[in-house]
Amino acid sequence: MRPVPFVVRAALVTVIACSSLVTAAAAQVTHAGSGDAIAGDAFASDAAGAVERARKLVAGGDLAAAVRTLGLYVAAHPAELDPARYLGDLYYRQGDFPGAERAFRAILRVAPADRETHNRLGGIYAAQDRVAEAIAEFSKSLPIGTAYGHLVDLHRRLGDLDAFEVPLRRAADDSPTNAAAQYALGAVYRAEHRPALGLAYLERALTLAPRACPTLAEVGSAYLDLDRVGEAIGAFQRCLAIESDNYAALVNLADAYIVQERYALARAALLKAVRARPDGPEALVDTGYLEDVAGQWQAAVADYLRAIAIDPLSRDAYVDLGFDYDAHHLFALAEAAFLKGLSIAPADGRLHYLLGVTYRQQGKRDLAQREYRRAVASDEPDVARAASRDLRI
Repeated sequence: MRPVPFVVRAALVTVIACSSLVTAAAAQVTHAGSGDAIAGDAFASDAAGAVERARKLVAGGDLAAAVRTLGLYVAAHPAELDPARYLGDLYYRQGDFPGAERAFRAILRVAPADRETHNRLGGIYAAQDRVAEAIAEFSKSLPIGTAYGHLVDLHRRLGDLDAFEVPLRRAADDSPTNAAAQYALGAVYRAEHRPALGLAYLERALTLAPRACPTLAEVGSAYLDLDRVGEAIGAFQRCLAIESDNYAALVNLADAYIVQERYALARAALLKAVRARPDGPEALVDTGYLEDVAGQWQAAVADYLRAIAIDPLSRDAYVDLGFDYDAHHLFALAEAAFLKGLSIAPADGRLHYLLGVTYRQQGKRDLAQREYRRAVASDEPDVARAASRDLRI
């Protein structure tokens, strides 16, 4: 069993909700410069440069320095939203939920209608099981696409998913020429793992707004869900013709090429994704997968560990890391990887299943059965089927 594509992962991982959108001060920190130099750079206004320098620090494995130096910059420029959002993201990656919440709340005091920040704050609350607060924040972030998947999960937890879906269905059916309404319902159906139904609405939205990159990405995701890989590639390429460095589209395109075993094309797309976002863990995880395919498992492990250094909440990195350790009979390391993944995604069926496999291979039958029972409830059908099968063995 291998990880599902990045575009599908986004809908399945319920605890990882903050996107990685992402200092002159960083250079002084790296070279042990003076405090005055740090302060001077922090006060020079360069929002894009501040974010880019922090990203490079993260990509180099120094998350703490990125937080420290970007924090100086944000304190000096509280009205610049991109650096402030990225600072909140970095607190989130550190597992500092109170720090992330403070960062996002500070942004909302300056820009109370900022949808990106409401989306991130919803992720903070969802990670802490503050369901009602998370729903409120994700609702304020609409129509940001990722919010629909989170709302589906949260309403499922509350047991009122039908009540959430009904008005969206009514809006889409009553206004067939409203692209936003079609997109919303299609995204919800995809998040419910009903891709064929979702695709009908998403394709209608695309007909109404053919250059909408988020819709193209969602349509491509639905095609991947349905194993219509060639059509998925076409949708992602159309998005990239509009936004050539769209990170998610590049990673999703690589995943589609991986399905087709066109590994050179996949690697080229991933290299471009890394250039677009040096701190993106998803591209590194997929690059690691390509190393696995080439039989270079130790290089793959290095990529997974880099992804974890960039984002300690990267569930898929723990999945693949543990998978490789298990395949090479490094069972203690495999257990540690899966358990760490479960510490950030305790309900994740794939991690429970793979931990069960590792236990079974060591003869720990009771522990394996316990993990398989937990995996049976997975919202990933292949995981649930595998767990049900192995429970009977």
